[in-house]
Amino acid sequence: MKITLLCNRDLPSHVALGHLVKGLAEHSLSIFISEKVGADKVLPEPLLELAAFERQLLMDGRPSFEQLAERAGCSLQGFVDLDNKVNTPEGIARIAATEPELIISVRFGLIIREAVIALPNKGIINLHSGLLPNYRGVMATFRAMQNNDTEIASTLHYIRDRGIDNGDIISISAIPLNRQQSYLLNVINLYAGGCQQIISAVSNLCAGKGLVAYPQEQVSTHYSFPSQAELDAFAAAGGRLFDQAEITALKQY
Repeated sequence: MKITLLCNRDLPSHVALGHLVKGLAEHSLSIFISEKVGADKVLPEPLLELAAFERQLLMDGRPSFEQLAERAGCSLQGFVDLDNKVNTPEGIARIAATEPELIISVRFGLIIREAVIALPNKGIINLHSGLLPNYRGVMATFRAMQNNDTEIASTLHYIRDRGIDNGDIISISAIPLNRQQSYLLNVINLYAGGCQQIISAVSNLCAGKGLVAYPQEQVSTHYSFPSQAELDAFAAAGGRLFDQAEITALKQY
């Protein structure tokens, strides 16, 4: 099957891409990367520090995104030269040129609209690192930690329109929330099971079984990046976005 993967330049996406390049090796892969999530905005300092920590780990000797794409038999493509716009005629043509039968999105930072959604005959599926419909939007695991949940989850769902995280649910993979670990390590722990959701879905599609999916309940909450006040409260309660002491554990991913 011709599969186009959409990812983002961050550590969890790198971990996911490593799983998928290996798990989907029998397929013809094309890989696109976004360089940011959402519109340009100044984030609170703790989130900038988290991003810097992830960049540090991405340069710790692990293969680059470009090298992972080479392992998949393709070259890494992006949209920086298109002002980070994927829904322009040029952006649409760039994805269309890969002739995707299926598009898989994992942490892709740009909103996909109807012209891209119409390209693959088997649809677009997205792996969201949060339990849907409870936690739509970004940093769902942070919200689960903020709410003292006992579990965190990844949700595989269809993208049917330009709405964010509102498509029919294919599967959910939950794991215990480890409150002794940072937000970042908890997120990364989701991706072994999350990527297996994707690999299983692809296997079913190739076998002609189709994917059973069910509509989400309507939940009005849609989370954006946490505010400085929310981050301060998270830290005051003992939460950590990342932890230098976890570097050894994170290098194993």
